[in-house]
Amino acid sequence: MQIESITTLQTALNWRYAVRRFSDSTVSEAKLTQILKETRLSPSAFGLQPYKLLVISDEAIKNRLVDASYGQDKIAKNSHLIVFVADMSSTTKMVEKYALRYSLHNDLMGKKLTAMKQTMLEAVARMTTEEQFQWASQQAYIALGTLLVCAASLHIDACPVGGINASEYDKILELDKQNLRTVIACPIGYRHPLDHAAYANKVRKPLEELVVRVG
Repeated sequence: MQIESITTLQTALNWRYAVRRFSDSTVSEAKLTQILKETRLSPSAFGLQPYKLLVISDEAIKNRLVDASYGQDKIAKNSHLIVFVADMSSTTKMVEKYALRYSLHNDLMGKKLTAMKQTMLEAVARMTTEEQFQWASQQAYIALGTLLVCAASLHIDACPVGGINASEYDKILELDKQNLRTVIACPIGYRHPLDHAAYANKVRKPLEELVVRVG
């Protein structure tokens, strides 16, 4: 079973690519929900998950975001557009909420719970606004990686799009009101049969060039 799982993962990773053109097919709600549920299980610092996933299916909103994506029409022509955004709300409140949730699901309370909260607060509560954004963005990128693998395992295509004007996204999506900031966009859907990039051989560095062994 373990060997089969590894083979399946390798197959999915070899199958996926950065889609240039999506078809008109729509990802079912069931499969979308599965992707989101699995992405929710991504690792994150202290388990705080300082980001959110905006799932956009409204065509008008997606079309407005094309100009803020330097004309990349796959931002509009897809099944769903997922935008990873940094949660810029109070880190202290994040820790308090997480600690409460943790205590409800685990046998931890009293001094041990207080000590856990203090450790977390010492790490995140003193960050500047820009430090918080960078930290939250790093966590969002980890979740993006999970989403890409989950989507590929379902034969659903995805394409991370970092070439965007994040501040324009913030304005169009009115994120300031929600203490959110755009990190990266990722349209999902199904590849168009005329997307020739799907038939190109995958090119990656050889392992000996990529990996540096220390010690």
